[in-house]
Amino acid sequence: MVKARKAWAGCLHRMATAALVAASLGGVAAATAAEAPPPAELVLLGVAGGPTWYGEDSPHGISSALVIDGQAYIVDLGSGAYRQLRRAGIKPGTEQAVFLTHLHTDHIIDLANLLAYDPSARRRAKASMQIFGPGPRGPLPPLAPGMKDDVVIHAENPSPGTHDLVESIIAGMAADLNIRVRSEGVPDIRQFFQAHDIAVPASIVKDPNTQPAPPMEPFTVWQDARVKVSAILVPHGLVYPNFAYRFDTAAGSVVFSGDTAVSDNLIKLARGADILVHEAIDPAWVDHIVGPKPWDARQQALAKQLLEAHTTPHEVGEVATRAGVKTLVLSHLVPGDAPAEHWLQARQTFHGPVVLGQDLMRLPLGAPAPR
Repeated sequence: MVKARKAWAGCLHRMATAALVAASLGGVAAATAAEAPPPAELVLLGVAGGPTWYGEDSPHGISSALVIDGQAYIVDLGSGAYRQLRRAGIKPGTEQAVFLTHLHTDHIIDLANLLAYDPSARRRAKASMQIFGPGPRGPLPPLAPGMKDDVVIHAENPSPGTHDLVESIIAGMAADLNIRVRSEGVPDIRQFFQAHDIAVPASIVKDPNTQPAPPMEPFTVWQDARVKVSAILVPHGLVYPNFAYRFDTAAGSVVFSGDTAVSDNLIKLARGADILVHEAIDPAWVDHIVGPKPWDARQQALAKQLLEAHTTPHEVGEVATRAGVKTLVLSHLVPGDAPAEHWLQARQTFHGPVVLGQDLMRLPLGAPAPR
């Protein structure tokens, strides 16, 4: 097992070489913090997927930001996302909105950091941040075949949505927050954000346990002077609701797949987009992490979730081709330490530019597409 883990470890440094960046971006330099930022840019804050520690060289957890005229629109908040926001130069008060694709822990674990840190800076900035994400799931799904332990956590509200999640985070930190208000003059952090459950259009989903992402049309979630954000349901096992998002701006369009299997809904949402940021799983890793066969019920359920709820690099390329996007960016890499050549198999099925995502990579919108 140790030898197998070492075979996977240490690849991030190879991924981050100048040669790889040049190959991914085709000679188009990514913007650096020292340069004047473009009017709109995609910033990959973290590119690793899964609630897993891949080692010292692991990328940070999945999170991205679309920065438009200095204002940030954030998609997911994986492990380390708060620190990465600051490293990317995104300051307290410039976060306009957060969009959560779904409520798996690897996509929301740094939400508490974003809510609670820097309250005085947010007060000075007159911060007002909107948080959008899935609403309550409803009834829990049945156990996977062969599974026996029907554990229900927090039975009084076992499948809360985004609004309840935020309320629970604040309630759980009340001891700290109340003391700081009284002893340090720290402001009430609740004034700086509002949480919203995204309502799925009526009559779309009959039963999330049998068809959590039926065919549908994209619908608008948010719109302001800089961006229009649309969403659509995409399949990720029994996770529901589970969204992909499209951001349309004057400089171009960016689509985030979130966690998903191959999805006609996603292809519809991404049609003609300038950039598609798509998740990917390395199928060679699944056998390694699940363990040797024969598999018991738990191993079978894990393998099914990993393989049937995600997309392989080869499939990702096909999705990008069918959607007619200009540039494909691979992110939410599972595992975070797989060799670069595994991910770049997407080039076999998509012949446009393929960018292998790296932490703090910046891609300007409106610039010539990488070649």
